[in-house]
Amino acid sequence: MQVIEFLQRQSKRCIVSAGVVQVLVLWIIDYVTGPDFSFVVFYLFPVFLVTWFAGKQAGIAISLMSGIAWFVADVLTTPADVSGAIPYLNLVTKLGFFLVVNFTISSLKVSLEREREMARTDYLTRVANSRYFAEIASNEIKRAGRYLHPFTVAYLDIDDFKSVNDRWGHSTGDQLLALVADTIRSNIRATDSIARLGGDEFVFLLPETGYDAASVVIQKVNQSLQAAMGRKGWPVTFSIGVVTFRTPPDSVDGMIRVADAFMYSVKHSGKNRIQHREIEYQAA
Repeated sequence: MQVIEFLQRQSKRCIVSAGVVQVLVLWIIDYVTGPDFSFVVFYLFPVFLVTWFAGKQAGIAISLMSGIAWFVADVLTTPADVSGAIPYLNLVTKLGFFLVVNFTISSLKVSLEREREMARTDYLTRVANSRYFAEIASNEIKRAGRYLHPFTVAYLDIDDFKSVNDRWGHSTGDQLLALVADTIRSNIRATDSIARLGGDEFVFLLPETGYDAASVVIQKVNQSLQAAMGRKGWPVTFSIGVVTFRTPPDSVDGMIRVADAFMYSVKHSGKNRIQHREIEYQAA
């Protein structure tokens, strides 16, 4: 796992360079050992490495390079009495083999990434689900503790969402949820995170964001949401509990619990407003 994580951190240029070096080393060994030992299987390693970690196009280039390297070694070590057409037929065969491996690896990686994305994403709104958000938040808590940076969490509940489902049906309710997610996402940074926790509740995380900066963002999000709902004629509002942590909580559950409590305070005191606090977290 450590090797895979190391390779994932490398640039594509570095991976391709490593693949080129591997092909050259294999070619030298292939040439020195002669035709009695086949190195075709070993050429698959740089093909796999580059295709998986640098992409399909780079993998095609390494596949072609591997095929040509094998061909040159084969020609230089083939006895003179062997038909001149045989190495070329072998070249076509090997190139086809390397390219099939390249395409297979690329397709497998795409499928795995799609499955991974589906496991992390809420199917309806296409934002993070609660499990993936917990991973993100856990990493942010550790980072905030290490660098002593504040961060902000907002917990949002849609007021009177049930009335939309009752009046227009669940299909319209689903559209509303998707619009809420899209509106929040378009009003926060790419480095921020949003998740649907279930039902009509969303949470978003603003790393390295203090009270004043977070207040501006939350007000902007709320105004954009109100405008979006107004354009659709949907009679909903938003109760938002916001917490800026000067010191990080001890867990994701602790973080959510505080933000959730502020949101419910809003719900029980009239709805349709924001309650924002800055706190030094203390474990219960």
